[in-house]
Amino acid sequence: MRIVLVIGWLLTFASAAGAQDRVLGLLTLPEVFGNGACDRFSPRDVSLHATPGGAAVGVVHVAKNWTLDVNGGCDGLEVAVRLRGVAEERPLPTQEYEYEAPAAIVLEQRGRWFKLRLATGSAWMLASNQDVFRPLEELYKDALTYLTPDWGRQLSDVPGARRRAARIPPGMKEPSVRIVGSQRSGGRLWFQVEVMSHSGCADRTEPKAIDRGWVTAHSPSGQPLIWFFSRGC
Repeated sequence: MRIVLVIGWLLTFASAAGAQDRVLGLLTLPEVFGNGACDRFSPRDVSLHATPGGAAVGVVHVAKNWTLDVNGGCDGLEVAVRLRGVAEERPLPTQEYEYEAPAAIVLEQRGRWFKLRLATGSAWMLASNQDVFRPLEELYKDALTYLTPDWGRQLSDVPGARRRAARIPPGMKEPSVRIVGSQRSGGRLWFQVEVMSHSGCADRTEPKAIDRGWVTAHSPSGQPLIWFFSRGC
């Protein structure tokens, strides 16, 4: 199955995504993605705005719906953004929250208004009753989580405290972790993690916790320092 996501270049009236933008979670858009691969749904446009409640600058729409194979399966869903006066299109950044289930990347939230990351810059949309916001805390719950290469290989014993070198399995670039808890401190989101001896996907023996501490949710660029395998092992 293949999903092609394209989006128009963002004009100057739409807000630019800067280093201060932090990924808060993912927003489902069944209006354009349906409710799973091969879903026979009726697409509806999603309006984009320069600011919450501000001028409309374009729409997210389905440029091409699923092509269903006579032998089963499907292919070719194309989701695009149509911006006023712009012809060129570019891919829309997305992440899967479940197997074959893409969602938009949220940078900011104000009530039911969500700021979405685009290929260039960002824009706001008003979520419908169908759309579901999945914050990082929910995405990581019961998931196979790991620390990304942006992580500085350090942990804090309490949120905001002096960091120390973490105990990490030799040669592991993306250590597997178990989420123990989360809290906000100093205006930032922190996660308490257990660093595991190995990935349960690579070795079927039961992983053991070899270190425990707190890590801030985001790198200086706003990228998550923890992520998860949406498709499992």
